[in-house]
Amino acid sequence: MHRAYFTMGRSQRFWLRSLTNVVMAFMVVVGLMKMFTQFQSPHEAQTSEPQPVIRKVTMVYGNRTSYYRGLKTHEDHSLKFGYPMTVLRKPILGGYWSKPAILLSALIEEMEKPEEDQAKWLFWFDGDTILMNPNIPLDIFLPPPQFDDTHLLMTSDWNGMNNGVFFIRVNQWAIELLSATLAYPTSHPEVSLLFADQSAMDNVILEHEYFRRSIVFYPLRWFNAYPRNADAVDLNPDRPVDSQVHHGDLLVHFPGAPPDRFDEIMDPYLKVAEAHTPEWELPLQKTGYMKEITDFWRDRHELLFGDTPESSDNLA
Repeated sequence: MHRAYFTMGRSQRFWLRSLTNVVMAFMVVVGLMKMFTQFQSPHEAQTSEPQPVIRKVTMVYGNRTSYYRGLKTHEDHSLKFGYPMTVLRKPILGGYWSKPAILLSALIEEMEKPEEDQAKWLFWFDGDTILMNPNIPLDIFLPPPQFDDTHLLMTSDWNGMNNGVFFIRVNQWAIELLSATLAYPTSHPEVSLLFADQSAMDNVILEHEYFRRSIVFYPLRWFNAYPRNADAVDLNPDRPVDSQVHHGDLLVHFPGAPPDRFDEIMDPYLKVAEAHTPEWELPLQKTGYMKEITDFWRDRHELLFGDTPESSDNLA
């Protein structure tokens, strides 16, 4: 296997540049699909009709207690709203490369179903996230119907794109993007990748307008907020306020936390989430989500189409 899949070093329509890349991606997916049933959530086979629009996907393995406590917060949220959830519990590729691989496998599994049984979107969340407000349904973040060419909902921070939490539409475009991401170390061996799969995905997007035009970047706080102070009580005055988790926000993400301190760093936030306090678990209507999301898409509609929808119903 290419050495890039074991390192964390740096660095129109898209078609894979060589047969080798296609074969590599295909072999990864076939291998995953053979093992896939081992890693399904026990809730996934019990979903009621009609099929949920959103399916959650993540990977959690190793011996860090905080990861499994965090996963439990996502499981509770999935049970509340009926989201099937797939958890990869064994590494397939080195480093973080199992992420695009398991996502690609989930996409193919969905697309082989009859259309009426397919999930329409996948929601990826990294293992170092905690679901802070289980009253927030994920479907509020999906684009309005008139934006049917939007296939990826991402956030960015001071390092650029962050793919720790994102939505990706179940379609051919998504398969092409993830295949290209997986193939990137092989097709670009001269490029070092600081953030592994994240840098590869970012490069693929930057290099191909076909992908760029179907991506929308949301405010970081909506579904990829970062921690405030270590005690989870006060905001950190040394970091942008808009990047930090607030009361009522969906989740908190801990990118860049030292691996040997994960449990220590996540514990105060896990205790908050596990306490289920009304201060943090605001009802949806008492958060700013609905207004902010409606305003966001209204502004985007005006930017792209030159007019404003007559009512917010046209953006639902």
